[in-house]
Amino acid sequence: MGQDISTWSNIKHGPKLAVMKLIDILDATQIDIGYRIAFLNNFYREPLLRRMERETGLIRPELTVLICLSFQNGLNARDICEVTEQPSNTVSRAVASLLAKGMISRREDHADGRRKILFITPEGQRAHDDVMATFAKAEVHLTSVLSPHEREVLREMLDRMARDVPRWQTLPPYKEASTHD
Repeated sequence: MGQDISTWSNIKHGPKLAVMKLIDILDATQIDIGYRIAFLNNFYREPLLRRMERETGLIRPELTVLICLSFQNGLNARDICEVTEQPSNTVSRAVASLLAKGMISRREDHADGRRKILFITPEGQRAHDDVMATFAKAEVHLTSVLSPHEREVLREMLDRMARDVPRWQTLPPYKEASTHD
């Protein structure tokens, strides 16, 4: 079995810096759920994104566009910004790069000639599928400490929380309280 996360500081920095262990931060934060989600996401996602960039030349915003278009072709850049909460300049750069790489195509919307809609190409779909397969393998490792039932319960809870984003994004501290209330 792998190393306990609480021993990482000893491995990386030696015994003098072992006073603060990563697991201690998890137990001390006031945001015990959000921090744990972010903590796990950082250790799950970041190494895979670095590998993806090294092996495929894709960067995170480009993968975000490919994920969206793999799910639903015919989106425009603004649609992707709304779905992902990514800034428009980030999505625009990713779109331009993916167009240059031949991983997406763009054409005029027949219903609105001012609007440009995006489509994933076979090359873009292959790149998406390869990257997503790597993430899926890593997810198996991430959740291997859970029983099948626990994984299903976790998925259901995370799904319920994700579907609730539109509600809680309208509340403080995300939205300031109105001075007219």
